[in-house]
Amino acid sequence: MVEVISKPLNLEKIVTTIKQTGIPCFDMSIGRDEVYENKTFFAYIDDGELMPSLHANQYHKRFTLMFITRENRLFNEIELIENLKLCRLIFDSSEVENGQLVNTEEKAIVRTYYFHQLIKIER
Repeated sequence: MVEVISKPLNLEKIVTTIKQTGIPCFDMSIGRDEVYENKTFFAYIDDGELMPSLHANQYHKRFTLMFITRENRLFNEIELIENLKLCRLIFDSSEVENGQLVNTEEKAIVRTYYFHQLIKIER
């Protein structure tokens, strides 16, 4: 029998940490109204891919955080990454894309940050 011995992520703590940037944060079920009302916001996916770790008794579970801005707003991304370490999220990489909102001429910049959490098991 396999037992997960890691604590689950504290999503409330993660969202609170993200909101400390002064930017709204939503899960990926964000609606059109929220997108329209917020020219800059974060959106996250907390139930990402599960990947094997280098250790036989560990797995990595993906956590994705997207920063979307239509007003070229910035934030201290290093500070946020470091603060999310305290929430047990390990930073992997990021990427930047320029795009356009669907059915509009409005341009947006999307920065995607990839993290993972360690899931430890006992056999």
